[in-house]
Amino acid sequence: MDLLIVAILLATAILAFVLVRGRDRYTPGGKGGQSLMPPMARSRTQKWAQSTIETEPKTRFVESAKRKQYRLLNDAEQILFHRLCEAMPNMRVFAQVGVAQLAQLRGRQEARRLKQMLGRGVDFVICGADFAIVAAIELAWPTDEGSENSPEEQKRQALQSLGIPLIVYRPNDLPDADTLSREVASAIVRRNRLEADHGQAVCS
Repeated sequence: MDLLIVAILLATAILAFVLVRGRDRYTPGGKGGQSLMPPMARSRTQKWAQSTIETEPKTRFVESAKRKQYRLLNDAEQILFHRLCEAMPNMRVFAQVGVAQLAQLRGRQEARRLKQMLGRGVDFVICGADFAIVAAIELAWPTDEGSENSPEEQKRQALQSLGIPLIVYRPNDLPDADTLSREVASAIVRRNRLEADHGQAVCS
């Protein structure tokens, strides 16, 4: 009886060992020897991704050139703007106003007459507290063209026909606040004269 029990236990142990051994051999990467299951082939996607990582150089972040800050007024124009505000605290100062826009304020007829001034503008327009136009101010370098054909003179004549006096300054010779105050006061006198002449021309 004892021998029978021992034989059964021994057979059970041998069977368990065989089963465990066989399971490891059929498991990919199993212990106790090489697996009978063939290793899974890598997909093309995985292989391509690995080769890309190995062959491609490291990504470099190239710093793009910084764009120049866009400004409505350049340095000289900014200085003149602040001096105009200082010289005439009760006036309104507007920058970069088109001549055609000023003509449009006079009506369609004036706008058609000065259509060749489309795209031309003045650096500053001075208005009173009631936004009535007093004068136009331009910063410009002298040109080699004849005085009658120069862009500055063409602009002056166009504005004068609208009853707006034009004051021109050079960027390298900016006036101080006191000079601006006197010259704008003189421009107001000219503006009233031009407005009177313009009214007479319309009536006639």
